[in-house]
Amino acid sequence: MTGKPAGRRGPVPIPGARKRDRARRGLRTGRAAGLAVTACGLAAGCAGAATPAAAPAARAPFVYVTDKGPNEVSQFGSLGSGALRPLTPKTVASGPGPYDVAVSPQGTSVYAVDVSPSSAAGEVSQYTINPATGKLTPKSPKTVPTAGGPSGIIAVAPDGKNAYVPDFTAKAISQYRISPATGKLTPMSPKTVAAPAGPTGIKVAPDGRYAYITNTTLLIAPKGEHPAATNVKANTVWVYRISPGTGALSAKPVETVATGHNPQMITIAPDGKSVYVTATNDGTIWQYSINPATGKLTAMSPATVATGRGPHDLAITPDGKNLYVITVGDDAIAQYRINPATGALSAKPASTAATVLHPEAIALAPDGKNAYVTSGNDRVLSQFAISPTTGKITPLSPATVITLPSGSLGLAVTSAK
Repeated sequence: MTGKPAGRRGPVPIPGARKRDRARRGLRTGRAAGLAVTACGLAAGCAGAATPAAAPAARAPFVYVTDKGPNEVSQFGSLGSGALRPLTPKTVASGPGPYDVAVSPQGTSVYAVDVSPSSAAGEVSQYTINPATGKLTPKSPKTVPTAGGPSGIIAVAPDGKNAYVPDFTAKAISQYRISPATGKLTPMSPKTVAAPAGPTGIKVAPDGRYAYITNTTLLIAPKGEHPAATNVKANTVWVYRISPGTGALSAKPVETVATGHNPQMITIAPDGKSVYVTATNDGTIWQYSINPATGKLTAMSPATVATGRGPHDLAITPDGKNLYVITVGDDAIAQYRINPATGALSAKPASTAATVLHPEAIALAPDGKNAYVTSGNDRVLSQFAISPTTGKITPLSPATVITLPSGSLGLAVTSAK
């Protein structure tokens, strides 16, 4: 807050005799108080000498945030209200240019996609989570390579057995097996699956049978920037079948459907019946129904819902009742109710709230009671409470928590186990 400090009120005039009398009484009172404090300090069990109560320890769920500049991942624990507190140490090293981050469903491993601005290749940093403290330890090896320049996004299958990284420049999707014992990534055979053009966002269906991938005209990484790219097959969503035995994607998409201009992120309802895609340039969310037998998509009616300026990332509460989207142009988060029968979003937001400047990613707590939003250019993270009855979003107190000065990009939250 800026401006001049408020003026202080002047002292009220007091007659001299009364003033001196009060001064003497104050001196006697001050001496008595001083003696009492001294005696209290020497006496065992004096309440006044008690050590201040320790601050409550941070606990699960734990939150991990990729930091834009110093190539690090910040780590936080949660307090009872859902407010975050940095762990010690506050960060762990990552590869160059970390963007998205994901936690395994078991809550034992973390994966961060590194998108180096000086290299055509990328990699995934992998960590083990201490279940008691939430602290990260790099695995061995610390990183595994991707096929080319990744979009920056990673998806872990709901059963925790496989992971997928869209590679924008290589026009491919890197696919990995996850060791059930160690959580380490190992490239599948084949290591990649060809994509018709530059893949960007990705989400795996809750039943693990299909993967849904957006294709955009703009690359969302490295480092949260959006350089233009020529892509004649853009503005689509691809559907890939996942092998139940190996976890590998089908060699080609089983379906391609049209979507809005510059689609970015994609998410799926917990019941696996609906898909939602942000169309950043259109200011809309596209909504689709999923065929339970084939995994194919059908646009709902209406096909889109209007948002604020520049919708980017989005998330759904575990109960499937509300969807939250961040709009970069408005520095805001908006709540949309989900129709339990059709999966369609409410025509208008049920509630909105301001976020940090330049919001980049959103993640929800596993109980659906809190939301967290990163800032691409500022050193703070927004934190919100979510009403369990209405889904309304309200800033916590404090409304933000400090991250690194260069800004933060992706974030992920563990389960509350």
